[in-house]
Amino acid sequence: MYPSNKFWIMSDHMEFLVLWLINLRVWKAIDIKKLGGVKLPTLSCGQFQDVQYKMDGDCLVTYWEDNLTGLIEMGKYAREIFNRDIYQVSIGGEETDDYKRLIEWTMNTQKSIEYFQFENKKTPDEDFDYILDNLKCTHSFFLSAKPSKNYRSAKPLVFNLKEIAICNSFWIKQRDLLGMNCKIITMHNSKLTSEDLNVFLKHWMTGGCSKLKMLHVSVEESISLESVLDGVEFIERGDDVERLYFVDGDRNPDTIRGGFDVKQSNVTGTVFGQNLQNLKRFWMIVW
Repeated sequence: MYPSNKFWIMSDHMEFLVLWLINLRVWKAIDIKKLGGVKLPTLSCGQFQDVQYKMDGDCLVTYWEDNLTGLIEMGKYAREIFNRDIYQVSIGGEETDDYKRLIEWTMNTQKSIEYFQFENKKTPDEDFDYILDNLKCTHSFFLSAKPSKNYRSAKPLVFNLKEIAICNSFWIKQRDLLGMNCKIITMHNSKLTSEDLNVFLKHWMTGGCSKLKMLHVSVEESISLESVLDGVEFIERGDDVERLYFVDGDRNPDTIRGGFDVKQSNVTGTVFGQNLQNLKRFWMIVW
């Protein structure tokens, strides 16, 4: 859920979320080439004078030399009149070639972004490095893109966020996981091993990743919970032990049964798994 004091400024493939009073889609930017030479009325006042437009219900549809130019101009205008930074940048769809220009403009304009989402089926490795090296995200980072099978980030990742989610996380190594001091960590298609998760668990127990509230890792190859817990002091809880866990932002708690309790100072982490062998996911919550 997005805060109620925001609305979308959007193009066909890239979007800004900008502060305002209501949560409505009211302004859209489209590539003028899609008009096929058809002439539309132009705006007659302000900095958008001579920009062609049409109304689509309550939405003002404006036409620019390309989608991103329109988005950036609209973003400049919104930041100026509302005196607020842009909250979210989402990039996705079939046409994402210009996203570097969008990231560069955002970082030059306000230095950081709270919420960033990037979706692309195939992403060149150098583009992955560009995103990781240049983007300054402060709250939530969602990455659903696929680099080459041998990709490795140019330098170890360091994230201090509320939430990070990586869909194709096969490239995430042990060193990267240890650098994720985030409240919620979700990774799918991971190649992390039982030994990697054992190192992470011991790292957390000695004070590392202190913000953590939930870690969920879906792995490509089965892990052994017995190996994950090797050398770790824990208390096993039976399925008859029920506890309530409140997911962030949700008033309705989940009922949690059983698990293996581990300690970090004054907080408890619970690792879950019904079988000690052949697990396809690692799930840990912190109370």
